[in-house]
Amino acid sequence: MIGSQTQIVMYRGLDNGKEAAHVYIDGELQSALMPGGYTAFCVPAGEHSVESYIGDAPLYTGKRNPQAFAKFSGGQTYVLEAPVAAGQSTPIVHTGKDADQSLQGLRKQIHVISRASSVTPCQTVTKLSLRSDVLFHFGKGGYNDLTGEGRAELDRVVQEIKQGQEQIKGIEVVGHADPIGKAAANQRLSQQRAETVRRVLLEQGIQSELVHASGRGSSEPIVNCGVTRTAANIACNAPNRRVELVIGNVRNDG
Repeated sequence: MIGSQTQIVMYRGLDNGKEAAHVYIDGELQSALMPGGYTAFCVPAGEHSVESYIGDAPLYTGKRNPQAFAKFSGGQTYVLEAPVAAGQSTPIVHTGKDADQSLQGLRKQIHVISRASSVTPCQTVTKLSLRSDVLFHFGKGGYNDLTGEGRAELDRVVQEIKQGQEQIKGIEVVGHADPIGKAAANQRLSQQRAETVRRVLLEQGIQSELVHASGRGSSEPIVNCGVTRTAANIACNAPNRRVELVIGNVRNDG
């Protein structure tokens, strides 16, 4: 889940009720839960009214006068239980293992079309980290410097991307170098590695407007090692020499 969004999972336990629990987001109908059902959706991070009413037709109290407001943090998932007692509308918050256990055996309810304008398609970020020592020869980053193993690895990555390309909003190819050598040279090398990987993605059919390349030099190390050019430091810094693919996806949960 990206930092500007919040995912909300609202469920109803296995009670014996016959009427639907209407779920309202900011006073607009999102779902109607029957016993044993749940709904999952995303909203922009911030303050929202999230309520659930049992059998509130024809007055539709949740639509007319929202009462329960809460501030939702970005990048988080909230598991809420719809209250079933008469007169209650504020969901019960579940966290940790309790949240995971509460959803077991329930079914996703999709027969009601959401009318809540605050609900947006859920966006997720997938990060793939590829070792530069696998992709390129040491200290290299050009297209002709790709190793056979590196090309095979990129072929595999491209096939994975193509399987879900319709849901991809963008791919940021980020090159990284180790701190050995001058900072300016490391910046150029990291940018070159990212541009090379982007070129391979485009050659294999990934849409050019989706893919952007940038270099971070040696500014974001994974491990801290020596910076002098010795065999030990070169080996220690291997995890820092990498190319990351940050893939932004849209997931239609709402």
